[in-house]
Amino acid sequence: MRIKKEAQEEMEKRQSPRLEKTLPVRFDFADSSASSRVFEALSRNIGEGGVFVETDIVQEDSFALDKAMVLNLEIELLGQARRLRLRGEIAWISKKSRAPQKKRNGFGVRFMQIDAEQKKAITLFISKERLTQAEFIEKEIPVISREQKLTDRQRRNLEILNAIRKNRLISRAEISKETGINIVTVSNYIDTYLKKGLVFERGLDISTGGRRPELVEINPQYGYVIGVDLGLLNTELASMQVIVTDFTSRVLAKAKEKRPDEYSEELLPMLREMIAKVIESVPLQKEKIRGIGVGISGIMDKFGGTVRNPLTLQTFANYVTIKKELEYEFDLPVFIENSASCALFAEKWAGVSLEVKQAENIIYVLSDNQCAIMIKGELYTGTSKSTGQLNFAVPKNGSSNGDYCWMNADSECIVHSRVQSNDVIHDPQESLYKAGMKMGAKIAYLVNIFNPQVVIIDSNFSQLGDIFLDTIRRTVNRWSFRENANSVRIVPATLREEASPIGVASLVIESAFANI
Repeated sequence: MRIKKEAQEEMEKRQSPRLEKTLPVRFDFADSSASSRVFEALSRNIGEGGVFVETDIVQEDSFALDKAMVLNLEIELLGQARRLRLRGEIAWISKKSRAPQKKRNGFGVRFMQIDAEQKKAITLFISKERLTQAEFIEKEIPVISREQKLTDRQRRNLEILNAIRKNRLISRAEISKETGINIVTVSNYIDTYLKKGLVFERGLDISTGGRRPELVEINPQYGYVIGVDLGLLNTELASMQVIVTDFTSRVLAKAKEKRPDEYSEELLPMLREMIAKVIESVPLQKEKIRGIGVGISGIMDKFGGTVRNPLTLQTFANYVTIKKELEYEFDLPVFIENSASCALFAEKWAGVSLEVKQAENIIYVLSDNQCAIMIKGELYTGTSKSTGQLNFAVPKNGSSNGDYCWMNADSECIVHSRVQSNDVIHDPQESLYKAGMKMGAKIAYLVNIFNPQVVIIDSNFSQLGDIFLDTIRRTVNRWSFRENANSVRIVPATLREEASPIGVASLVIESAFANI
């Protein structure tokens, strides 16, 4: 009976909509013997069945908190001038630890006494907030989903400007031939770009008779972009990077700092300082900075604006908040994208691999349990922007087999430990074989599903050497269908740690191209 009851409760919890939202909370203990004080705290997520209350009192032994303790709560629904007074019991307790998978201090509360009107108020509040966040985030979509969103003019802008960017110097006739757009239309677009200063004419091409055609190229000083990468998860060596690029994606300045533990409250002030530092180091004309792009690792949810750690399944950031804070601070548009997608776009846009530049169907395997997918030249991000998670998620009933590391071999995360430290691993070749086989098996499934032309292995993996890469290739060849294995090339990334910030900066530039 107990198992059945727990399963039912778990099912109800899954079906109940929840919102990652910071709300003011006041609470006291219904049992006066626990404490007669009224505490002020913040919620981190709320649903009609309960709320998580973030508070440091869980670390204080004097309160001796335990499950099933009853509380009186007052929760303010921001923007609705309404406070809900509810009674609940502690369902679980979370305490910070020194482990890599850090938790928040606080406890989950299951509502015990909540009437239909209060439930309706919470449900309506969640629906309204999700709609607002989704509308806010929709501003990013032209950066990553062009196929159905762009107008004919925007698509032609991209085709013409990308032809110029890829060739560096190119004539109008060559642009027309490469894009299939008639020469008169190309000339009209080029004239517009010349007037706006986005391109300029440089020298003369070799003539085949008649008037010698002028060559055009992108004006690097047309504008500048800030590219940010918040660093990998589940590692003590994660660093935040900030770069400034011109309009050809050339890096002009950069800053790198060790990131605070995971995504703590220290992150935003440090990030603002780093961005200000690189802007001052060039220096840049404020009116020529076209935007800020931010790459962030994790499972993204564009409807809720949240990011979860794929290993711990903990929500660690609200990227709508990051977006709003940076837009307010710098008065610039801010684009958010998954780090793996940013790295893939960087290889396609600014890398040196001819195979990648010519391919339209690409998979990029990042060293943070994630991959990115490009189909027909377009980044594929899925319905909720959360595609590309390669590790096996923890079962939703809370149980786990303990094998969190998708590269796990003999209970050791071989690749991560080698990349992150100088620890000596016994029989390293055997460890690399095992890790390469496990990674190759996952890539084989992706190859069978997507039939890509190229699979790119992130530099943190590819630096492990030929044994690792060759094992991946052999495993993919073994487990993929012959037709798929024969058509795919597995190559190391050409860009290193700057791939993600360069990629997200390039996405901002591409968006500017489309909307010129």
